[in-house]
Amino acid sequence: MLGLPSTTEVDRVLPKRAFYEHLQLDPATRRSFVDDIESLTVRNSIKPSTTGIPAGDAVQEVLVLEVALKGATVPKAALAAIARSNPHRLLFACTWDGKACLAVLLGNLVVGQWQDAGKLALGLDPIGMDQTWDRMASQVAYGDEGRAGETVEERHATDEKIERLKEQLAKVETRHRKEKQFARRNRLFDEVKALQEEIRQLEEGR
Repeated sequence: MLGLPSTTEVDRVLPKRAFYEHLQLDPATRRSFVDDIESLTVRNSIKPSTTGIPAGDAVQEVLVLEVALKGATVPKAALAAIARSNPHRLLFACTWDGKACLAVLLGNLVVGQWQDAGKLALGLDPIGMDQTWDRMASQVAYGDEGRAGETVEERHATDEKIERLKEQLAKVETRHRKEKQFARRNRLFDEVKALQEEIRQLEEGR
């Protein structure tokens, strides 16, 4: 699966019940396990003994979990709950109707585009498991093989911070346009400029 070495193949079915009966889930997420997920199967175990790739400082194993779906809806909350409950890094391969999309947990669940299942492939990094995880997750989240000097988690966290700052900026700009009192309007103008500069600096480092 995903063009990964045959030595990594596991093909072990996991009972859904083990997740939704033992994890602390809200009712909607618990229901999603039943309504959205057909089956869960560990397809690949990527680790030193199956690849020859050295163990990393943070990552010793990456599991590829196929999530056969009942429809095109990706159950993000359910997959995030599974990832948070597992000590290993997980890469989800959601499949439905001959198509597949990949997902990884990077703070929140990041889901790639639906594609022909037979065309999806991921590359590993022989340097180490930390680098392998970074490359795999970057391929899912960004469509590239990662960025030098920045882990995929750091990259995603920066992107999320930029998005939050832009949302904050939009609110402050609205308040500035509506404000009539001169002193408060000036303070809001300064806040707008400060937010714009912080966003600019973050974006320049992308």
